[in-house]
Amino acid sequence: MAESMLARQAARLGMAYAASPLARFLAWWGRELATLLPARVRAMLAERRDEVLLVLGPEAVVVERRGRASRPAESLPRAEADTLRAELARRIEGGEEPPRVLLCLAESRVLRRSLALPLAAAQNLRQVLAFEMDRQTPFRADQVWFDCRIARHDEAARSVAVDLAVVPRAVLDPEVAALGELGVALDGVDVRGPDGEPLGFNLLPAERRAVRRNVWLGVNLALGAAALGLLVLVMVQSVANREAALEGLRAETDARRAAAREVAALRTELKTAVEGANFLAERKRARPPISDLVLDATERLGNDTWLQRLSLNGDQLQLQGQSREAAGLISVLQQSPLVESPALQGAITPDARTGKEQFLIQAKVRVPPAPVAAAPAAAAPEKADATAAES
Repeated sequence: MAESMLARQAARLGMAYAASPLARFLAWWGRELATLLPARVRAMLAERRDEVLLVLGPEAVVVERRGRASRPAESLPRAEADTLRAELARRIEGGEEPPRVLLCLAESRVLRRSLALPLAAAQNLRQVLAFEMDRQTPFRADQVWFDCRIARHDEAARSVAVDLAVVPRAVLDPEVAALGELGVALDGVDVRGPDGEPLGFNLLPAERRAVRRNVWLGVNLALGAAALGLLVLVMVQSVANREAALEGLRAETDARRAAAREVAALRTELKTAVEGANFLAERKRARPPISDLVLDATERLGNDTWLQRLSLNGDQLQLQGQSREAAGLISVLQQSPLVESPALQGAITPDARTGKEQFLIQAKVRVPPAPVAAAPAAAAPEKADATAAES
């Protein structure tokens, strides 16, 4: 029951698709593409399954095979059933896969009608025809086997033209049973036109059609499974490659991050060293060395003056000692290029023991001028040499 329902649903969908503009477009497109292929390729892509057409007469069975293993029509007598069974089996079997076996009825034995139905009937055509059978034919739906096909659509009139083929069960069932006794399983029952060609109907109900093993089904399933497996493998490999690339990028990023940290540490260390060197250079530039101050004081102070203490605190210089003329030391120190603004601190006190005057002088150490860059001066001779060379 479920299979018949599925078959009816599939037939309904098939008819709806066959009548759709998409089917006509794909058929036209396929024909156009086929004309571009070489004949050998078209032959390889052609339908592989053969067809065996049977015409059952009262005295003989006419057999014709079409396709790759085609054979001309032959008439086999029905007198000897065993011989006929063997001959039919020999002509039906063979080929890459079992052929489709069709019983062909003469057009005079089949009632054909052309009907105009509403467009909505195309969605459930077989049920509509079964319901309308007693109105369109002299038979009820349970007295006949029938098939139909949509001839054309009329979108403007919202209707479809349907070709209906009907055969009474009393006519068809005995012939199907006779062929069944001869070991022939039918795939369908068709109608032969005036030119002897099948018209494309299938009057045999779906539940009575032969169930044949599709040789290529296993191959196609295996190929599909292999393709699916390869697809999964490619996806897994792609994911693995992406993971490997990501790990490589992470490792490279970590290495570069570590190198950047090392560079930052070296830059910080270099900055610290440069700042320390600049600090020392700045401190050195900000005041002359103490040895220069001691030497300058030694040269400027006379032999009647000696120092007991010389201290330097920042840029403040203090000189403490004894001299025969302590007040005159101010004018002497004012001439020094290393100090400025010398002044006595406190009172000058005489020393009775040495006969000299004790003094305390405070002065400010001069800041030496910043050195002038010598690059332009050095570049001038080079420029002059280049000018001379050009001339």
